[in-house]
Amino acid sequence: MPPPTVENSPTSNVVISQESDAKPFQQIEIRTERLLLRGARKDDLEAFFEWFRDTEAMNFWSTAAHTSTEQTEKFIDSMLGSKYNGVLDFAVCLLPTAPTGPCETSTSILVPAPIVIGKAGVYNGEEIGFIFNKAYWGKGYATEALKAIMKEFWNLNTSYAPLLADVDPRNEGSLRVLKKLGFEEVGRGEKTFETHLGWCDSVYLAAARPTHPH
Repeated sequence: MPPPTVENSPTSNVVISQESDAKPFQQIEIRTERLLLRGARKDDLEAFFEWFRDTEAMNFWSTAAHTSTEQTEKFIDSMLGSKYNGVLDFAVCLLPTAPTGPCETSTSILVPAPIVIGKAGVYNGEEIGFIFNKAYWGKGYATEALKAIMKEFWNLNTSYAPLLADVDPRNEGSLRVLKKLGFEEVGRGEKTFETHLGWCDSVYLAAARPTHPH
């Protein structure tokens, strides 16, 4: 579902604002109508493993589906070690009593506490990626989460460089989500990244800074 990072993707020269004394970025929480976006935590292991072990959810990921929680734990550790965790890269949680469908037609379901349903963010400061538990596909959660993350990205990004994405052209679901959010195709590449599927092609996309506030 998410686009794998490739070395030959377009560069953006993104500049993320930070205090002059180089203090670490401050983690935040973002709430939308149905979601809570927060930094990944060690105790997210079980939830993350649910999608990382799913071959369908992982079809277009940069690695094959995980066969052990140790693999997922390493991924979470990499998030915890990143300066973007909880800043631009988030665990996506479904809020209690959150509408379960598109906002204008949805009904509510009682959820006793926020539950982790996906991961989304600008994981390297310039390129967006996302993956969700298959049980929560088709409900608009990815679009809702990414829209909020993009707003935060533009708040932190002090340049006019675009936000980037790199998607396998066969990954039609992710392409639809990104284009809905204003990403436009800016190029293509052949055999740009080797995964468990073999050599994969790339569709390069970019979203420009909005000209008006959201």
